[in-house]
This record gives sequence, C-alpha cells and structure tokens, in this order.
Amino acid sequence: MATQTAVAKLNVKNEERSAGESLTKLALRRLRRDRLTLVALTVLGILTLLSVGAPFITDLLGVSYTRTNADATFLPIGAPGHILGTDDLGRDHLARLLFAGQVSLSVGFLAAALSLSIGVSLGITTGYFGGVMDDFVNWLIATLTSIPQLFLLLIVAAVLSPTASTLIIVLGLLGWTGTTRLVRGETLSLREREYVVSARAIGASPIRIMFVHILPNLFSIIVITLAIDIGTLILVEAALSFLGLGIKPPEPSWGNMLTNAQTFFTKGAHLVVMPGLLIFITVLCLYVIGDGIRDAFDPTAKD
Repeated sequence: MATQTAVAKLNVKNEERSAGESLTKLALRRLRRDRLTLVALTVLGILTLLSVGAPFITDLLGVSYTRTNADATFLPIGAPGHILGTDDLGRDHLARLLFAGQVSLSVGFLAAALSLSIGVSLGITTGYFGGVMDDFVNWLIATLTSIPQLFLLLIVAAVLSPTASTLIIVLGLLGWTGTTRLVRGETLSLREREYVVSARAIGASPIRIMFVHILPNLFSIIVITLAIDIGTLILVEAALSFLGLGIKPPEPSWGNMLTNAQTFFTKGAHLVVMPGLLIFITVLCLYVIGDGIRDAFDPTAKD
C-alpha cells in the first residue's frame, strides 16, 4: 500500500514537472532518453563527417578515388593498402565511397533544404492569406502531383546533363508540393489561435505574424519533413543512377557506384554490398530520426 502511494506521488510530480515545461524542452528531454534516435543521429553524424573529411582521410591513407591500377583490380576487402579493396579499374573502393558520400549527401541535404524553403514559404503564405493565391497554388500542386515524379525526372535528365548541381535544383523544384500542403493545413489552424488574433488586433504586420508567431510553431513539422525528405531524395538519386540518368562517372555517387558494380558481382561482391549498405544505413537513420522527433514533439505522448 505504501509502495502504491509512493508511485502515485511520483507520477503526480512527473506530470506537474511536464506541465511546467515548454514543448521544446519536453521534446529535448524525450530525445535524450530515446536511445534509438540518438544512435541514428550518431551514425548519421559519423557518415557525414567521414564524407566531409574524405580528402584528409585519403591523403592520410595514401589512396586516391581517381587513380587507376590495372594490376590491382578487384582486390578484396582487407587487401594491403586498400582497406575496402579496389574496383574494376583498380581504384581504391574506400576513397570512392567517401567521395561518393559527399555527392549523395549533398544532393539529399541541399535538395531537401531547397524544396523545404519553397514549401514552407508557399504554405505559410497561402494558408494565412487564402484567396486567389491559395487557389492558384493548389491548382499548381494538383497539376504537378498528377504527373508521376519519376516521369518528370526522366524527362529533365534526358534534356539536361545530370550533375550534382542540376539534380539538386531539379529535385528541389519538384519536391515542395507535399511540404506546402502540410504547412498550409497547419497554418489554416494556427491563424485562428488566440495569440495570432491578438497580434493582428494590436497591428502586427502579416509578415511578422507569419514568421514570428506562426513559423516557430511549425518547427517540429519542418524538422520531421526535412529528415524524411533527405532520405527520400537520396533514394531518388540512387534510382536515377540505377536507370543511367543520374550523376555520370567518373564523378562517384553511391547510386552510380551501385549501378556500375552490378555487372561485377561475381568478381567483387563488395563493390555492390558497400554502396548499397551505406544507402540503406543512411536512409534508415534519417527515417528513425524523423520518427523520433515526431514522437518527441507529440503533445499527447506520455513520459
């Protein structure tokens, strides 16, 4: 009986502490206790640091992602001087994976940032003002989403020379529709809240209301969308490379490394396994992070 009373008092104290915290502080506390999300963040951070530090790592190891060696092709993992072996041209596989990570991650992060910027700006604007602008943007979204995105990407890739820069721009310009719909729906709800009505009553400008009073309340949605979009765009880049319409060699990306190596699976299985594994781990970590942030910012969740 005494134990039950103590537990009840502890629960009451926890509820009172949670009620006195802001949602952001409560979310950060939940994230610190979410081991799976922390592991995903750590793994993603390590992969990003390794890719960013690719020039220093390859110089330290004395290898190059462009130097070929006809006498050292298809070396296995653990070969002397080549930690992850070599490819069909004798190029160091570890060096190519690190530099390919720069390309794949930059495409994912920058294209997602571009599409998010467009989507958030349009979503807040149309949700707050409504009217003709809202109707036009909704018509544009309906038109773009009625055409399969892969079909649009194939057309663009056939017209333009697919490089990292063009892929970032194209993917960013085509990927904002879902974010706009999500942000618009939240803005329609937030613009009727008491603090927004009060700000409007005291003469606050629409720009101030949208970006000072509404935007901070969209933070959790923006972060979750960003994490999921990055993973999705990395997969899109890999899919385009698999179809031969992505980034062209000799510039490496995880997608084109995976595509080019599939014909050499019997000679060097590591050439297929390693890029595929890195894509899988990166995308999985991003989805886990997005899911963890969603749970942390859920106001109905219990500690």
